[in-house]
Amino acid sequence: MKSIINIELFEEDEKVNFYTLRFEGDETEVDKFFDQFPEGCPYDEDIDIIIKWLDEIGERGALERYFRPEAKRHDNVWAIPIETANLRLYVIRLSDQIVLLGNGGIKTTRTYNEDPILNSHVELLQTIDGFIRNRVAKQEITVYQKQLFGDLKFYLSQQNDKNEEK
Repeated sequence: MKSIINIELFEEDEKVNFYTLRFEGDETEVDKFFDQFPEGCPYDEDIDIIIKWLDEIGERGALERYFRPEAKRHDNVWAIPIETANLRLYVIRLSDQIVLLGNGGIKTTRTYNEDPILNSHVELLQTIDGFIRNRVAKQEITVYQKQLFGDLKFYLSQQNDKNEEK
């Protein structure tokens, strides 16, 4: 069984377009992240920090210094915020003008891969990053300034180790 996941525009800012992932028939991954932490929860300060960083990135550009490196291997997966916080929002930084927002959660372990939930969010982004790189190389996706053009729909098998791109 395969899941369909789409990349869609989430927010346009002055210097950056934020995209996100949406499994067909579901809410976006970034909305799932924020829904975990409604206003008045113990993580309000952490959410405010993440929103502050997203605003900063939107105004100044998606420069590497605004992101925390989080990848297991060489890829474009990063985390926000760079400062100490209890929460992590995982992203794909495609360029200084394009960021793809994923999901995240509470960081309670030394590394994200020690936590099965955080690890699954990062692995999904690593898979999508690989698919994007492949399609860019085949000129099926074009990255132009703040926009992504082309085939932004991907098919994921139920088992992560058998993900395939179509």
